[in-house]
Amino acid sequence: MTNLWVSTSDLGSYSDTEFSYDAAKVASQLLFQLSGRKYSGATTVTERYVCATRGHNYGLARGTTTAALVNGDVQNIPLTAYDFYETASDGITTGSRLRLRGKPVTKVHAIRDHLGEIINPNYYYLSDHSVIQPVRGVPWRPCNVEVTYTYGVEAPAMGKMAARMLAIEFCKMWAGEDCELPQRVTSIARQGVSYTILDPQEFVAQGRTGIYFVDMFLKSVNPDNAKNRARVFSPDLGRARRLTPKDDKLVKSIQDITITDGNYGFVEITYDYLNAWWLLDGTGWVPKITINDWSNTKSRDLGEGSVLLLDEENAVQVNVQYEDALAIVGLVDPGTWDMYASRPSIEYEGQIETVYVASGNLRIRMSTPQLNPIVTIGD
Repeated sequence: MTNLWVSTSDLGSYSDTEFSYDAAKVASQLLFQLSGRKYSGATTVTERYVCATRGHNYGLARGTTTAALVNGDVQNIPLTAYDFYETASDGITTGSRLRLRGKPVTKVHAIRDHLGEIINPNYYYLSDHSVIQPVRGVPWRPCNVEVTYTYGVEAPAMGKMAARMLAIEFCKMWAGEDCELPQRVTSIARQGVSYTILDPQEFVAQGRTGIYFVDMFLKSVNPDNAKNRARVFSPDLGRARRLTPKDDKLVKSIQDITITDGNYGFVEITYDYLNAWWLLDGTGWVPKITINDWSNTKSRDLGEGSVLLLDEENAVQVNVQYEDALAIVGLVDPGTWDMYASRPSIEYEGQIETVYVASGNLRIRMSTPQLNPIVTIGD
């Protein structure tokens, strides 16, 4: 069963009828099937997963304990108490991974342990759109966790409008009102003679509904009337895990920096855009860059060489080397960069004054090394 493409609140004057939910449900399911099962709809759920991979044997027999790395030491943990230990994950074995029920998973919002505490998001990744993959060596409790996540494929805007229109027509039909849904039987009266025609409804065989806008959507996304999404399998290709990064920490902007594998990333921002002409007033301000991982638990000061003051362009150039970003941000989740300027305090001897200047997202992309295009922000 698919998730709802539209909610009952989207049905306007029909949102509060007795048929509203069933109409939204039927319309969503029908369009899911007729579109080739491409858009399952997205939903957010919170689920608790218990440890089902460990036996619970009792008595003084072999198999009542399991060896695990706890706080740097190997300990024999009773299987009945395994759920309450934070063990160091190897990040490899299936027992250290958690496969979520809903697929495909698009975002993991939070994971809570058995005490209700949120697990550090740097401790895990989302792989293959369905598996929580722990980082090797981090404290990890694979049992009795509560996961809040979003799964499913969101229908496009046209699909949502089609589902809304179709659901409203279902509400009208079930309430006995006139609707645009074609009927199987048509009565015709001519010259005093009445007769009934059975409509062949050829559009049904073509995977259509008979409503123009709805069928226009189906024709655009499933022109060949496919029954399922196309898939490609090859026995000659090894399978790799696909890691899904978390969302950007900051709102996407033209100040974001993307670094390709083995290269470096930079962005140029004009003084006017930053309102930062004071960097050139001769009072000793020195700009520098700090990069941070997604959860702001790791950071690195890149020093003065990470910022260049370009006199001819009247701009500031922010530079981040691949090695520096890889050590802090990593290959999966995005991070952030912040620019500060500091100088010895004029009023208070021995103290340092610091001013925040700008920020942006920082991403690493694996690809063939290439020069980044020069884009000056603020021209």
